[in-house]
Amino acid sequence: MIPSLHISGFKLFKDLTIPKLGQLNLFIGANNTGKSCLLEAIGLYAGRNPIADVLQAAGIRAQEVLQPWEADGWNELGTSLRHPVFDLFHRDGATSGSDLSSAILIERIGDPNPLTVKFQWHDMVTDDDGMRRYVPALPGHVTVDHLEFALPVFRGDKQVALITRRHLPLRNRILESERLSNDDAVVVAHLPACGFTDEKAASLWDGLIQGPGQERVLGWLRMLDSRIDDLDYIAGRLRSRIALLKVEGEGRIPLHSMGDGLRRLFHIGLAMATASKGVLLVDEFETGLYWEVQVQLWRAIFEASQKFGIQVFATTHSNDCIQAFVEAQKDRLIPNTSFVYRLERRGENIHAHEFSPQGLEAAIRQGIEVR
Repeated sequence: MIPSLHISGFKLFKDLTIPKLGQLNLFIGANNTGKSCLLEAIGLYAGRNPIADVLQAAGIRAQEVLQPWEADGWNELGTSLRHPVFDLFHRDGATSGSDLSSAILIERIGDPNPLTVKFQWHDMVTDDDGMRRYVPALPGHVTVDHLEFALPVFRGDKQVALITRRHLPLRNRILESERLSNDDAVVVAHLPACGFTDEKAASLWDGLIQGPGQERVLGWLRMLDSRIDDLDYIAGRLRSRIALLKVEGEGRIPLHSMGDGLRRLFHIGLAMATASKGVLLVDEFETGLYWEVQVQLWRAIFEASQKFGIQVFATTHSNDCIQAFVEAQKDRLIPNTSFVYRLERRGENIHAHEFSPQGLEAAIRQGIEVR
């Protein structure tokens, strides 16, 4: 369980503190206040593999295979700084607009082993056996021809990874010797606003075949259509796989033809089923779902998170979703198990304002805008 969070130097967050987190956490706020960035920071902090997690955080919005950044030929703005991996670092708009933070820090309050990702010049050094090594450049070093940017990753005082150009593209195999684990790592299931790719969804569904997970996911789909009996994947064109629903009275129907709401429920169910004793991140929870189903879904998530030890972090900019969350927690409210925060921009900084359940319910009842 992540009980609190402090983030500095990461994307939109110059310095953000969230003092209390619970089993379920909903983040609201206007566009460009960092809701999606917050989920990415949590996934990075809780993850198992420093190199893969950083590159995944960099590539999650690009939705493409990351290519190497340039080692030379950079201009006055720095060609290499345009690479998505450098977009993880906070850009200080209060100065020239191009100054990046020197480090990302993500931690629990009082954390003895915070996650730190530094932004450093490194010397390229060739050993006697011809192997190249990256050595942090000394202050004042001016031999630009042999310098490259690299990102050392630390847990506390221990360096656990060094991210360099050779780790890209994103799908390159990461050496087993570089899989230095996070002792506090958990399973992280991250469902982006656009949903899973068909390939990812099929893989997650296959992973549930040995246990009761598939039936739990089908149970969630029946919230929208009680006639759903089963789901199977068949081979499609170009090695793709197609999800077919077995629907009472209609035979087998492609999932994609049943609407965005059912596809969204399927993806949330897959993510929930794979996040046992871990962390579930859901961006734009409400996508494709009408209000009544959201209440049912939140109730199911409240129960499943308690039963399977899942800590849930979700974002929304929908009043219906906020109202559904409040409605679902009424009969299950245990102190300090669920929180709602509004992210607000104040100048160049993002701040988190906590809503009490009573205050949020009163605001909704009086028609006050809380998104």
